[in-house]
Amino acid sequence: MVAKSLFRTCFVLLCVLGRSPVASAMIPEYNNPEIEHPSPTQGCKETFQCSLSGLYSIPSYNAITLYQNYTDFDTLYEQATQAQSELEKIINQVALLTGNQPRLPGIKSKARAQHKIATELNGSTELITDLARGSLVAKDISSLVQSFEQLSHEVTVLEVKNRFKQPGPSGYRDLKMLVRLPKSQHIAEIQLHLEAISDIKNGEEHKIYEQIQIIERLAKAELRELTDLELAKLKSLRAQSQSLYQTAWHQYLQPETMVG
Repeated sequence: MVAKSLFRTCFVLLCVLGRSPVASAMIPEYNNPEIEHPSPTQGCKETFQCSLSGLYSIPSYNAITLYQNYTDFDTLYEQATQAQSELEKIINQVALLTGNQPRLPGIKSKARAQHKIATELNGSTELITDLARGSLVAKDISSLVQSFEQLSHEVTVLEVKNRFKQPGPSGYRDLKMLVRLPKSQHIAEIQLHLEAISDIKNGEEHKIYEQIQIIERLAKAELRELTDLELAKLKSLRAQSQSLYQTAWHQYLQPETMVG
């Protein structure tokens, strides 16, 4: 009886871990008591509940330090050019499997990359991790989680920022991954978006951001503090941004609502 009970327990655990959206990619993170996860004994009654639970169960974690393979900029940029092609093939393959939309802006320009290295990375070329980059835009939570699962089989996931679970101050949500590509061994950036939120970021919220930048840059150029009127305007603009993102996100929290 003891042997049968032990066998049954092991079987159940294997089934649960096998269904977990991130089990195969990040099993060590499931041993971290500081990360909240849905209870394995709490089954999902609906597909939507499983999808939302799966999205929230993807843990955010930072690598201590990530280094590219080269410290010379020209050599690294040449590798990144090849890596961009490799990354795009992977993203397009996952897009076909999941029905999501690939967005491929191409490799970061040399000018922008060199500016970032000089101003944000203290001149350390090997620390830049978004030369090769790409995104997938999902119509629903389920297909976004599926994209994460598929990508985890194709690349080595080094770092994850789950802003669906912990959104930014503006209310913006996405899932950002830093990954090591299998052939080039280059570190690249992949972002997973929900369509309605992405549309706001690239549309209405971008206009709001530009207005905020104009106000802040004017005060900086005139070497002065923001006036009370300017502060009130900034507060109003940021509240508009939060409202837009919150409304878009709530659409995805209704199982019966079709977004897009």
